[in-house]
Amino acid sequence: MGRDKRGGKSMRTSTFKSAKYSNKKKQIDISYTSGKEVCVHYGTLGIKQNIKDVWIDKETRGKSIGIMLVDGTIDYMPYDQPLAIIKDPEYMLQNHIEHIIAQIKDVLEKKKISKKYLAQQLATSDNQIQRLLNPNILNKNLTQLYKVTSLLNLEFEIYLKSAA
Repeated sequence: MGRDKRGGKSMRTSTFKSAKYSNKKKQIDISYTSGKEVCVHYGTLGIKQNIKDVWIDKETRGKSIGIMLVDGTIDYMPYDQPLAIIKDPEYMLQNHIEHIIAQIKDVLEKKKISKKYLAQQLATSDNQIQRLLNPNILNKNLTQLYKVTSLLNLEFEIYLKSAA
């Protein structure tokens, strides 16, 4: 993970660097520009036949991989699919934060509550509220998030379950 312009953590695993396939092992080895490496089995992608070729798609600026099967069928895999398959912790955190922030923003809009009001209620700056509600900045102040949800009459429901 890298840092965004304002010093917050942001996800940099959004473009592919390279991809190789092995019909013998039935897997695709993927490298991201961030340095992260992921291996996915054909079965997790629903691929039932051998692969003829894989390439980084230039039209999406490296955000997808083209896959040509031996029968000539072409399909594309978006950058986040391998991360979701392996349940990459950084990817999962980003997804959860985006979901939470989207819900908070929806309620703010529906109740017509301004960010300035939130800042006053939390005794913090407008800039801090902007950072708190920016889903691209991963290092969140959970105490402030809980205070925001409380002001909006929302509550967190956090639970853990065994991974499938």
